[in-house]
Amino acid sequence: MKHLRLLVGLIVFAPTLIAHSQNFIKIDSTINAEIAQKNVSGGVAYVYHNNKVVFNKAYGYANIALQSPMEVNSIFRIASQTKAIVSIAFLQLVEKGKISLEDPIEKYIPNFANQKVAVMVADTFKLVSRNRSITIRDLLTHQAGISSTDEYPKYKSLFEKFKLNQPLNQGYASLKEEVDQIAAMPLLHQPGERFSYGLCTNVIGRLIEIIAGTTLDEYLTKNIFEPLQMQDTYFYLPKEKHNRLVKVYTKYSKDSLMEINPNMYPVDYPLQTKGKYFSAIGGLVSTTQDYGNFLQCLLHNGKLNNGKQLIGEKILNEFWTNQLGDKTFVFGGVKSLNNFGLGVGLTTKAGQVINNASEGSFFWGGAFNTAYMVDRKRNLITIFCFQRAPFVLPPLLSKLEKTTIQIIDDAGRH
Repeated sequence: MKHLRLLVGLIVFAPTLIAHSQNFIKIDSTINAEIAQKNVSGGVAYVYHNNKVVFNKAYGYANIALQSPMEVNSIFRIASQTKAIVSIAFLQLVEKGKISLEDPIEKYIPNFANQKVAVMVADTFKLVSRNRSITIRDLLTHQAGISSTDEYPKYKSLFEKFKLNQPLNQGYASLKEEVDQIAAMPLLHQPGERFSYGLCTNVIGRLIEIIAGTTLDEYLTKNIFEPLQMQDTYFYLPKEKHNRLVKVYTKYSKDSLMEINPNMYPVDYPLQTKGKYFSAIGGLVSTTQDYGNFLQCLLHNGKLNNGKQLIGEKILNEFWTNQLGDKTFVFGGVKSLNNFGLGVGLTTKAGQVINNASEGSFFWGGAFNTAYMVDRKRNLITIFCFQRAPFVLPPLLSKLEKTTIQIIDDAGRH
């Protein structure tokens, strides 16, 4: 049966692979080298150019122990790629006039009204008043002062006190429960002062629930997944799809990968049953095909295949326009060359050196080493998915994007 599935897969994708195998041989060699060096177990590469999928290919194994081959419909934990989906879902509500980007957060969640700011003095910290309220725009651009222990290790005790230090944010019964804790904890800087990556998008997810009067899961299903035919995108996988979820590996030694033990680190969260906590910062699983459908819609200015608008061009122009002014985004304590829109990274002129994407391209990735990039000037989408921890493959992901851009540009010159 396994060989039959592979044969069927090759037949289904033969036109794509045969037509472009010569063009994309550098992608093949790069990913296969990583597999041979035991840096990844396998992965999927997806390229969309000039209104069609020109490359969609699986490599290696989804499960090494079972020797299960990676397939193009393998399901990945997309982690922070969830943020773009939640941001677009929220901007639908902004577009409908249900909420404004300039509204103060306490208008919808009163618990935030009395929040203080923690200021470190010597080895301790004191609490001071906020200069102003957090706005919805602050949340979408990660400038609220709500962050994470990864970004602010010196405030580790605060995160522990308010129970906001748990891996993958497990341990909460609902987004409401977690956001109440976020509101109770002091901010780590004044609103609007700087970019601080962390828990802001979970507050956005909770706002969707409050405004729409439904769970985040139900809202996304009705307003994003169903219109875009994203049939394999979930917070919690149906049982019949469990076997398609790719295992997560870490580097055990120079010559081996080791599957992460879910009892040590909770990577099996998509397999939970009856879960009611929906992590807006990173809880979704998806396929390259599903996420490609989402990005295609954005590339086509929010238009669905049936001609209807998922979201309008006017609000999309804010989504992919720099919101940080002269600031850059900061990730892992390191300043980026790029800036940030309403939920996505944006390539600047200086940032083009990373992957040669056009200025204004938008992108992001996920903690388990997945990444997407949309170059609107080239009419190009790339998605590369692996399942490896920790987040150590950005150089590989950028190299694959850069290689793809070179292939596309070279083909255009001939």
